[in-house]
Amino acid sequence: MAKKPTSASKSKPAAKTSAKKASPKKPDAKTRKWDSASLLVWPGLALLIVGEVAARVSPAWVPWLAPAGYVYGLAYPLLAVGTVWRLTSFRWLKSLGPLAVLLLTWPSFSHVFSVGLSKPEVTVLDDSFEVTTFNVRRLDEFNWLDGDQTREDLATWLAEQSDGIWCFQEFPKRGKATLRSAGFSWLRPRRRLFTWPREAGPALASSYPVKDWTTYMFEDEGAGKGRVLQADVETPVGLVRVFNVHLQSLQFDHADYDAVEEGPSREEGARLWGLITDASKARALQAQELVRRMEESPYPVIVAGDFNDTPMSYAMHALRGSRAEDTFVAASWGPGGTHLGAIPGLRIDGILADTTLQCTSHKTHGVVLSDHRPVTAVLQAKK
Repeated sequence: MAKKPTSASKSKPAAKTSAKKASPKKPDAKTRKWDSASLLVWPGLALLIVGEVAARVSPAWVPWLAPAGYVYGLAYPLLAVGTVWRLTSFRWLKSLGPLAVLLLTWPSFSHVFSVGLSKPEVTVLDDSFEVTTFNVRRLDEFNWLDGDQTREDLATWLAEQSDGIWCFQEFPKRGKATLRSAGFSWLRPRRRLFTWPREAGPALASSYPVKDWTTYMFEDEGAGKGRVLQADVETPVGLVRVFNVHLQSLQFDHADYDAVEEGPSREEGARLWGLITDASKARALQAQELVRRMEESPYPVIVAGDFNDTPMSYAMHALRGSRAEDTFVAASWGPGGTHLGAIPGLRIDGILADTTLQCTSHKTHGVVLSDHRPVTAVLQAKK
């Protein structure tokens, strides 16, 4: 019998499968670096852009933009670190966009953090004079700090300061007598004191002649409870109009601050959000009125006080208009934080000076005599 032909379709025995499962492919090292850097770049970029928009769009129009100024100081370093990470990972093309944003927004960030690059190298002239602003928190009359000891330390500190213009906020009605009792002399040299009528508010002390002065609150119904003491002072550079301001506060009580630190509930968060946006709207309206009054001034202007707002807020951006500049440009290094609160480095007090004036020095004092730190600027006429 003939043999059956071997089938051509007979398949070869299958290869033995390896007992070991194939290990998952490891991500490329460059991909990992790109992803890690993006975790910094994209949030920083988004927060930075929102912050720039918030400084230019009134919270009266878009309330949810208002808190962006509080995180601007964090957004820029996030983007900067992420960009450097990409550059050191040789992702140069991916770095160009963030790098361009960093360069374009540097003028804004320089209002939040000083590296000393903008500090002018000028000679201090004979016509220079000092302006100091300080929220004295009612001279600690409710013993938030050390009561009598705080007042004595404050009197000693004031006596050590150079003569000039002192702008106080939350200065009590009997503050002059209180400081005198604590050891401060108003006579050598003679310093005239002008105070808010009937209660605590802005006050101005000057060793220079004061030609005229007035106090007022803001006219707009939605402008809140901000206060201004306005004075025309004869300085070594001539008459200047000083606006000592205390803009709308958040109206937080102790429970609100505790909720912020511990983490608010949904109901508390909604209420705190409302307080923040309402205060931001009020400060926007206050800033607009101040800008109008500044533009109407026949003399160079100085705006000093407790602004209750960050440098990258709408209110502060409006005040830093064509008429005034932030003296923080003359600071040496750091954020120049003035508020001793839950957010470190928060600068809500300061001095804006007319564009015809040159700031040769800006200093945030390190003393703890209130929940705010005092700020001093040395000004002179531009040559």
